[in-house]
Amino acid sequence: MKRIFLIIFCVLAAVFNTAAQGSAPLKVSLEQCRAIALDSSKVIYHAMLAEEKADYDRKAVFTNFLPKFSAYGYYLYTSNTLDYDFPGGALPIYKNVYGNLVPDLMTDLAGNVVYNNGIPVFNQYAVIPPLTLSIDPANTFVAGIMVRQPVFMGGKIASAYSMAKIGTQMAGLNREMKRSEVIVEVDKAYWLLVEACQLVEAAESFVETVEGMQEVAANAAEVGMATSNDMLKIKVQYDNARLALAKAENGKKLAMMNLCHCMGIPLTTTIETDGKDAEIFPVPGQMEEVSVEDRADFKLLQKQAELKKKEIAFVRSDFLPQIGIMASYGYSYGIRLQGDPLLDRGGFGLVASVKIPIFAWGEGYFKIKSARKEHSMALSELRRMEELMVLEKSKNEFALSEAAMLVEMTGSALENAECNLRICQDQYETGMETAANVLQAQTQWHKCKSDYIKAVSEQRLAYTQYLKSIGKL
Repeated sequence: MKRIFLIIFCVLAAVFNTAAQGSAPLKVSLEQCRAIALDSSKVIYHAMLAEEKADYDRKAVFTNFLPKFSAYGYYLYTSNTLDYDFPGGALPIYKNVYGNLVPDLMTDLAGNVVYNNGIPVFNQYAVIPPLTLSIDPANTFVAGIMVRQPVFMGGKIASAYSMAKIGTQMAGLNREMKRSEVIVEVDKAYWLLVEACQLVEAAESFVETVEGMQEVAANAAEVGMATSNDMLKIKVQYDNARLALAKAENGKKLAMMNLCHCMGIPLTTTIETDGKDAEIFPVPGQMEEVSVEDRADFKLLQKQAELKKKEIAFVRSDFLPQIGIMASYGYSYGIRLQGDPLLDRGGFGLVASVKIPIFAWGEGYFKIKSARKEHSMALSELRRMEELMVLEKSKNEFALSEAAMLVEMTGSALENAECNLRICQDQYETGMETAANVLQAQTQWHKCKSDYIKAVSEQRLAYTQYLKSIGKL
């Protein structure tokens, strides 16, 4: 909640600063810049959407464990009827003898069965008159509810759900990786702006120093202690100092626009960095031993290998027995015979299905072998990238150690240059030093000051890169 309030406050301040000219600059710290950049980054937003999508996919796969309910309905309308003309006929009548039906055959006086063209003649017949049978299938419908439940699918559903869970975890790791990349870009822009601001201050101090020397030289020229050649050299030094100041100011403007771009705020926003960020960073020798296993990209490769392992079971499931059941209740009505419906009832139904693959010319064997090779390739890639990550970590450790050494060396050189400049200026005012030596001391001080500022900025950037290489950013 505190972070959200901070982001809203900084963004509103930036918008207000853009709308109102001459207002106070937006003062931000490194943490505030990171928070604003992470909130406005389109890369982070896209990664977050991908993570949410992966989670929805996982939930969708989980539903395959549960029964599926559905309703169905069929309706038939046709103007055609099925008509059948029955010619009629006579049916012989049987008689009941002690509970048994026996033919009631006609006999003569001698007791012999009477035949007509070889067919026995019955005593009685039931006459069926001719009629036309009409079957009307119009307005027939079937409706019902059906439920399906997989019992055993060869492990396909379980392996698919495991793969979906891994996909969700991979999406989260991808978001963490993009987050660290955005932080590195913001840190780089922030420290470049800090460096540019300090270079501007150094250039302004350089200009003031040369202006002070111009006044001293002008006073000395009035009493004959400075020549016109000295004044000309000082004038050239003053022009160089002003040029250095102009370059530093332009660099500051560009660095400020770059930071605004990384933060996702208007490029015309005036930003002022927080001086509290100037702290001493630890060197690798002062840190505890760490590995690259905390890096998001390393974990992503591990999940990739795990995903390939789950794919083996997923492929194997296509060649194992599959069992499912289906139950339904339906109601049927229609198909009228002579105007009366033949279908007018409901009922339950239960269906069990079993599918057992028998022979497919080794297709399953080859596909499983292929999936296993993909898993081996993923493990090989993991080992290869782990070596590169360890190499990158060691490289950043050395870079941070060298940057700390460079800060110490440039700081010592800056102290010596400041001491030398003070001595030269004091001796010049008493006539014991030449203008050329003072100008050289000023130039050397400005160079040492600039080198020290750049060394400190490089140290902070090296520290950020080191944290990224060990997964602590």
